[in-house]
Amino acid sequence: MEKAITKDILRDELFSGGKPAAELLYNRYGGMLFSYIQQFVPSRAEAENLLVNIFSRLVSRLETAFESSLSVYCWLQIEARKIILEQRGQETGEVYSGVSDPGGMRVYYFSLLEDASPEQRWVFRELFINGRQREELAGELNRDLAYIGDLLRESMLIIGKKLG
Repeated sequence: MEKAITKDILRDELFSGGKPAAELLYNRYGGMLFSYIQQFVPSRAEAENLLVNIFSRLVSRLETAFESSLSVYCWLQIEARKIILEQRGQETGEVYSGVSDPGGMRVYYFSLLEDASPEQRWVFRELFINGRQREELAGELNRDLAYIGDLLRESMLIIGKKLG
C-alpha cells in the first residue's frame, strides 16, 4: 500500500516547485476519492466529471489543508463534499447570497436538510460541517461505520433532490 501524503509532504511539494500538489494528491488519492464520490453520485459519468472538477479546484483551497486538524485524505473528503454541493447548486441555478461566507454556506447546506431525520442532520453536521470522523460518530451512537455512511448518504440524497 502506498504511503499516505502528510501535510508536510504536501506543503514541501507545493512550495518546492516539484510535482504539482494537485497531481500528487490525484495520483495517491484519486481512486479512493472517486469511490467516495460514487457514494453520493451514482452516475459514473457525473462522478468522473466531479472528480476532475474537484482536483482542478483544490489548488486554490490547499492552504486550508495545512490549517486543518484532519488528515489530508479526510480533508479531501470534506472538500469534495463542499464542491459537490456547490456544483449541484450552480447546475440548478440555485443562488445563495452567503456563498462567499463559509458560515453562511454551512447554514444554507444544513437548511436543505429540514426534511431529514434528526440523526441524518446530526451526522451531516458533524461530518460535513464540523469535520469529525465517522469512527467518532459511530462510537457516540454505538453503531457501525456502515450505519454512519448510510445516514450521510441519505442526507446527501435529500440535499441532491433539493438542489436538482
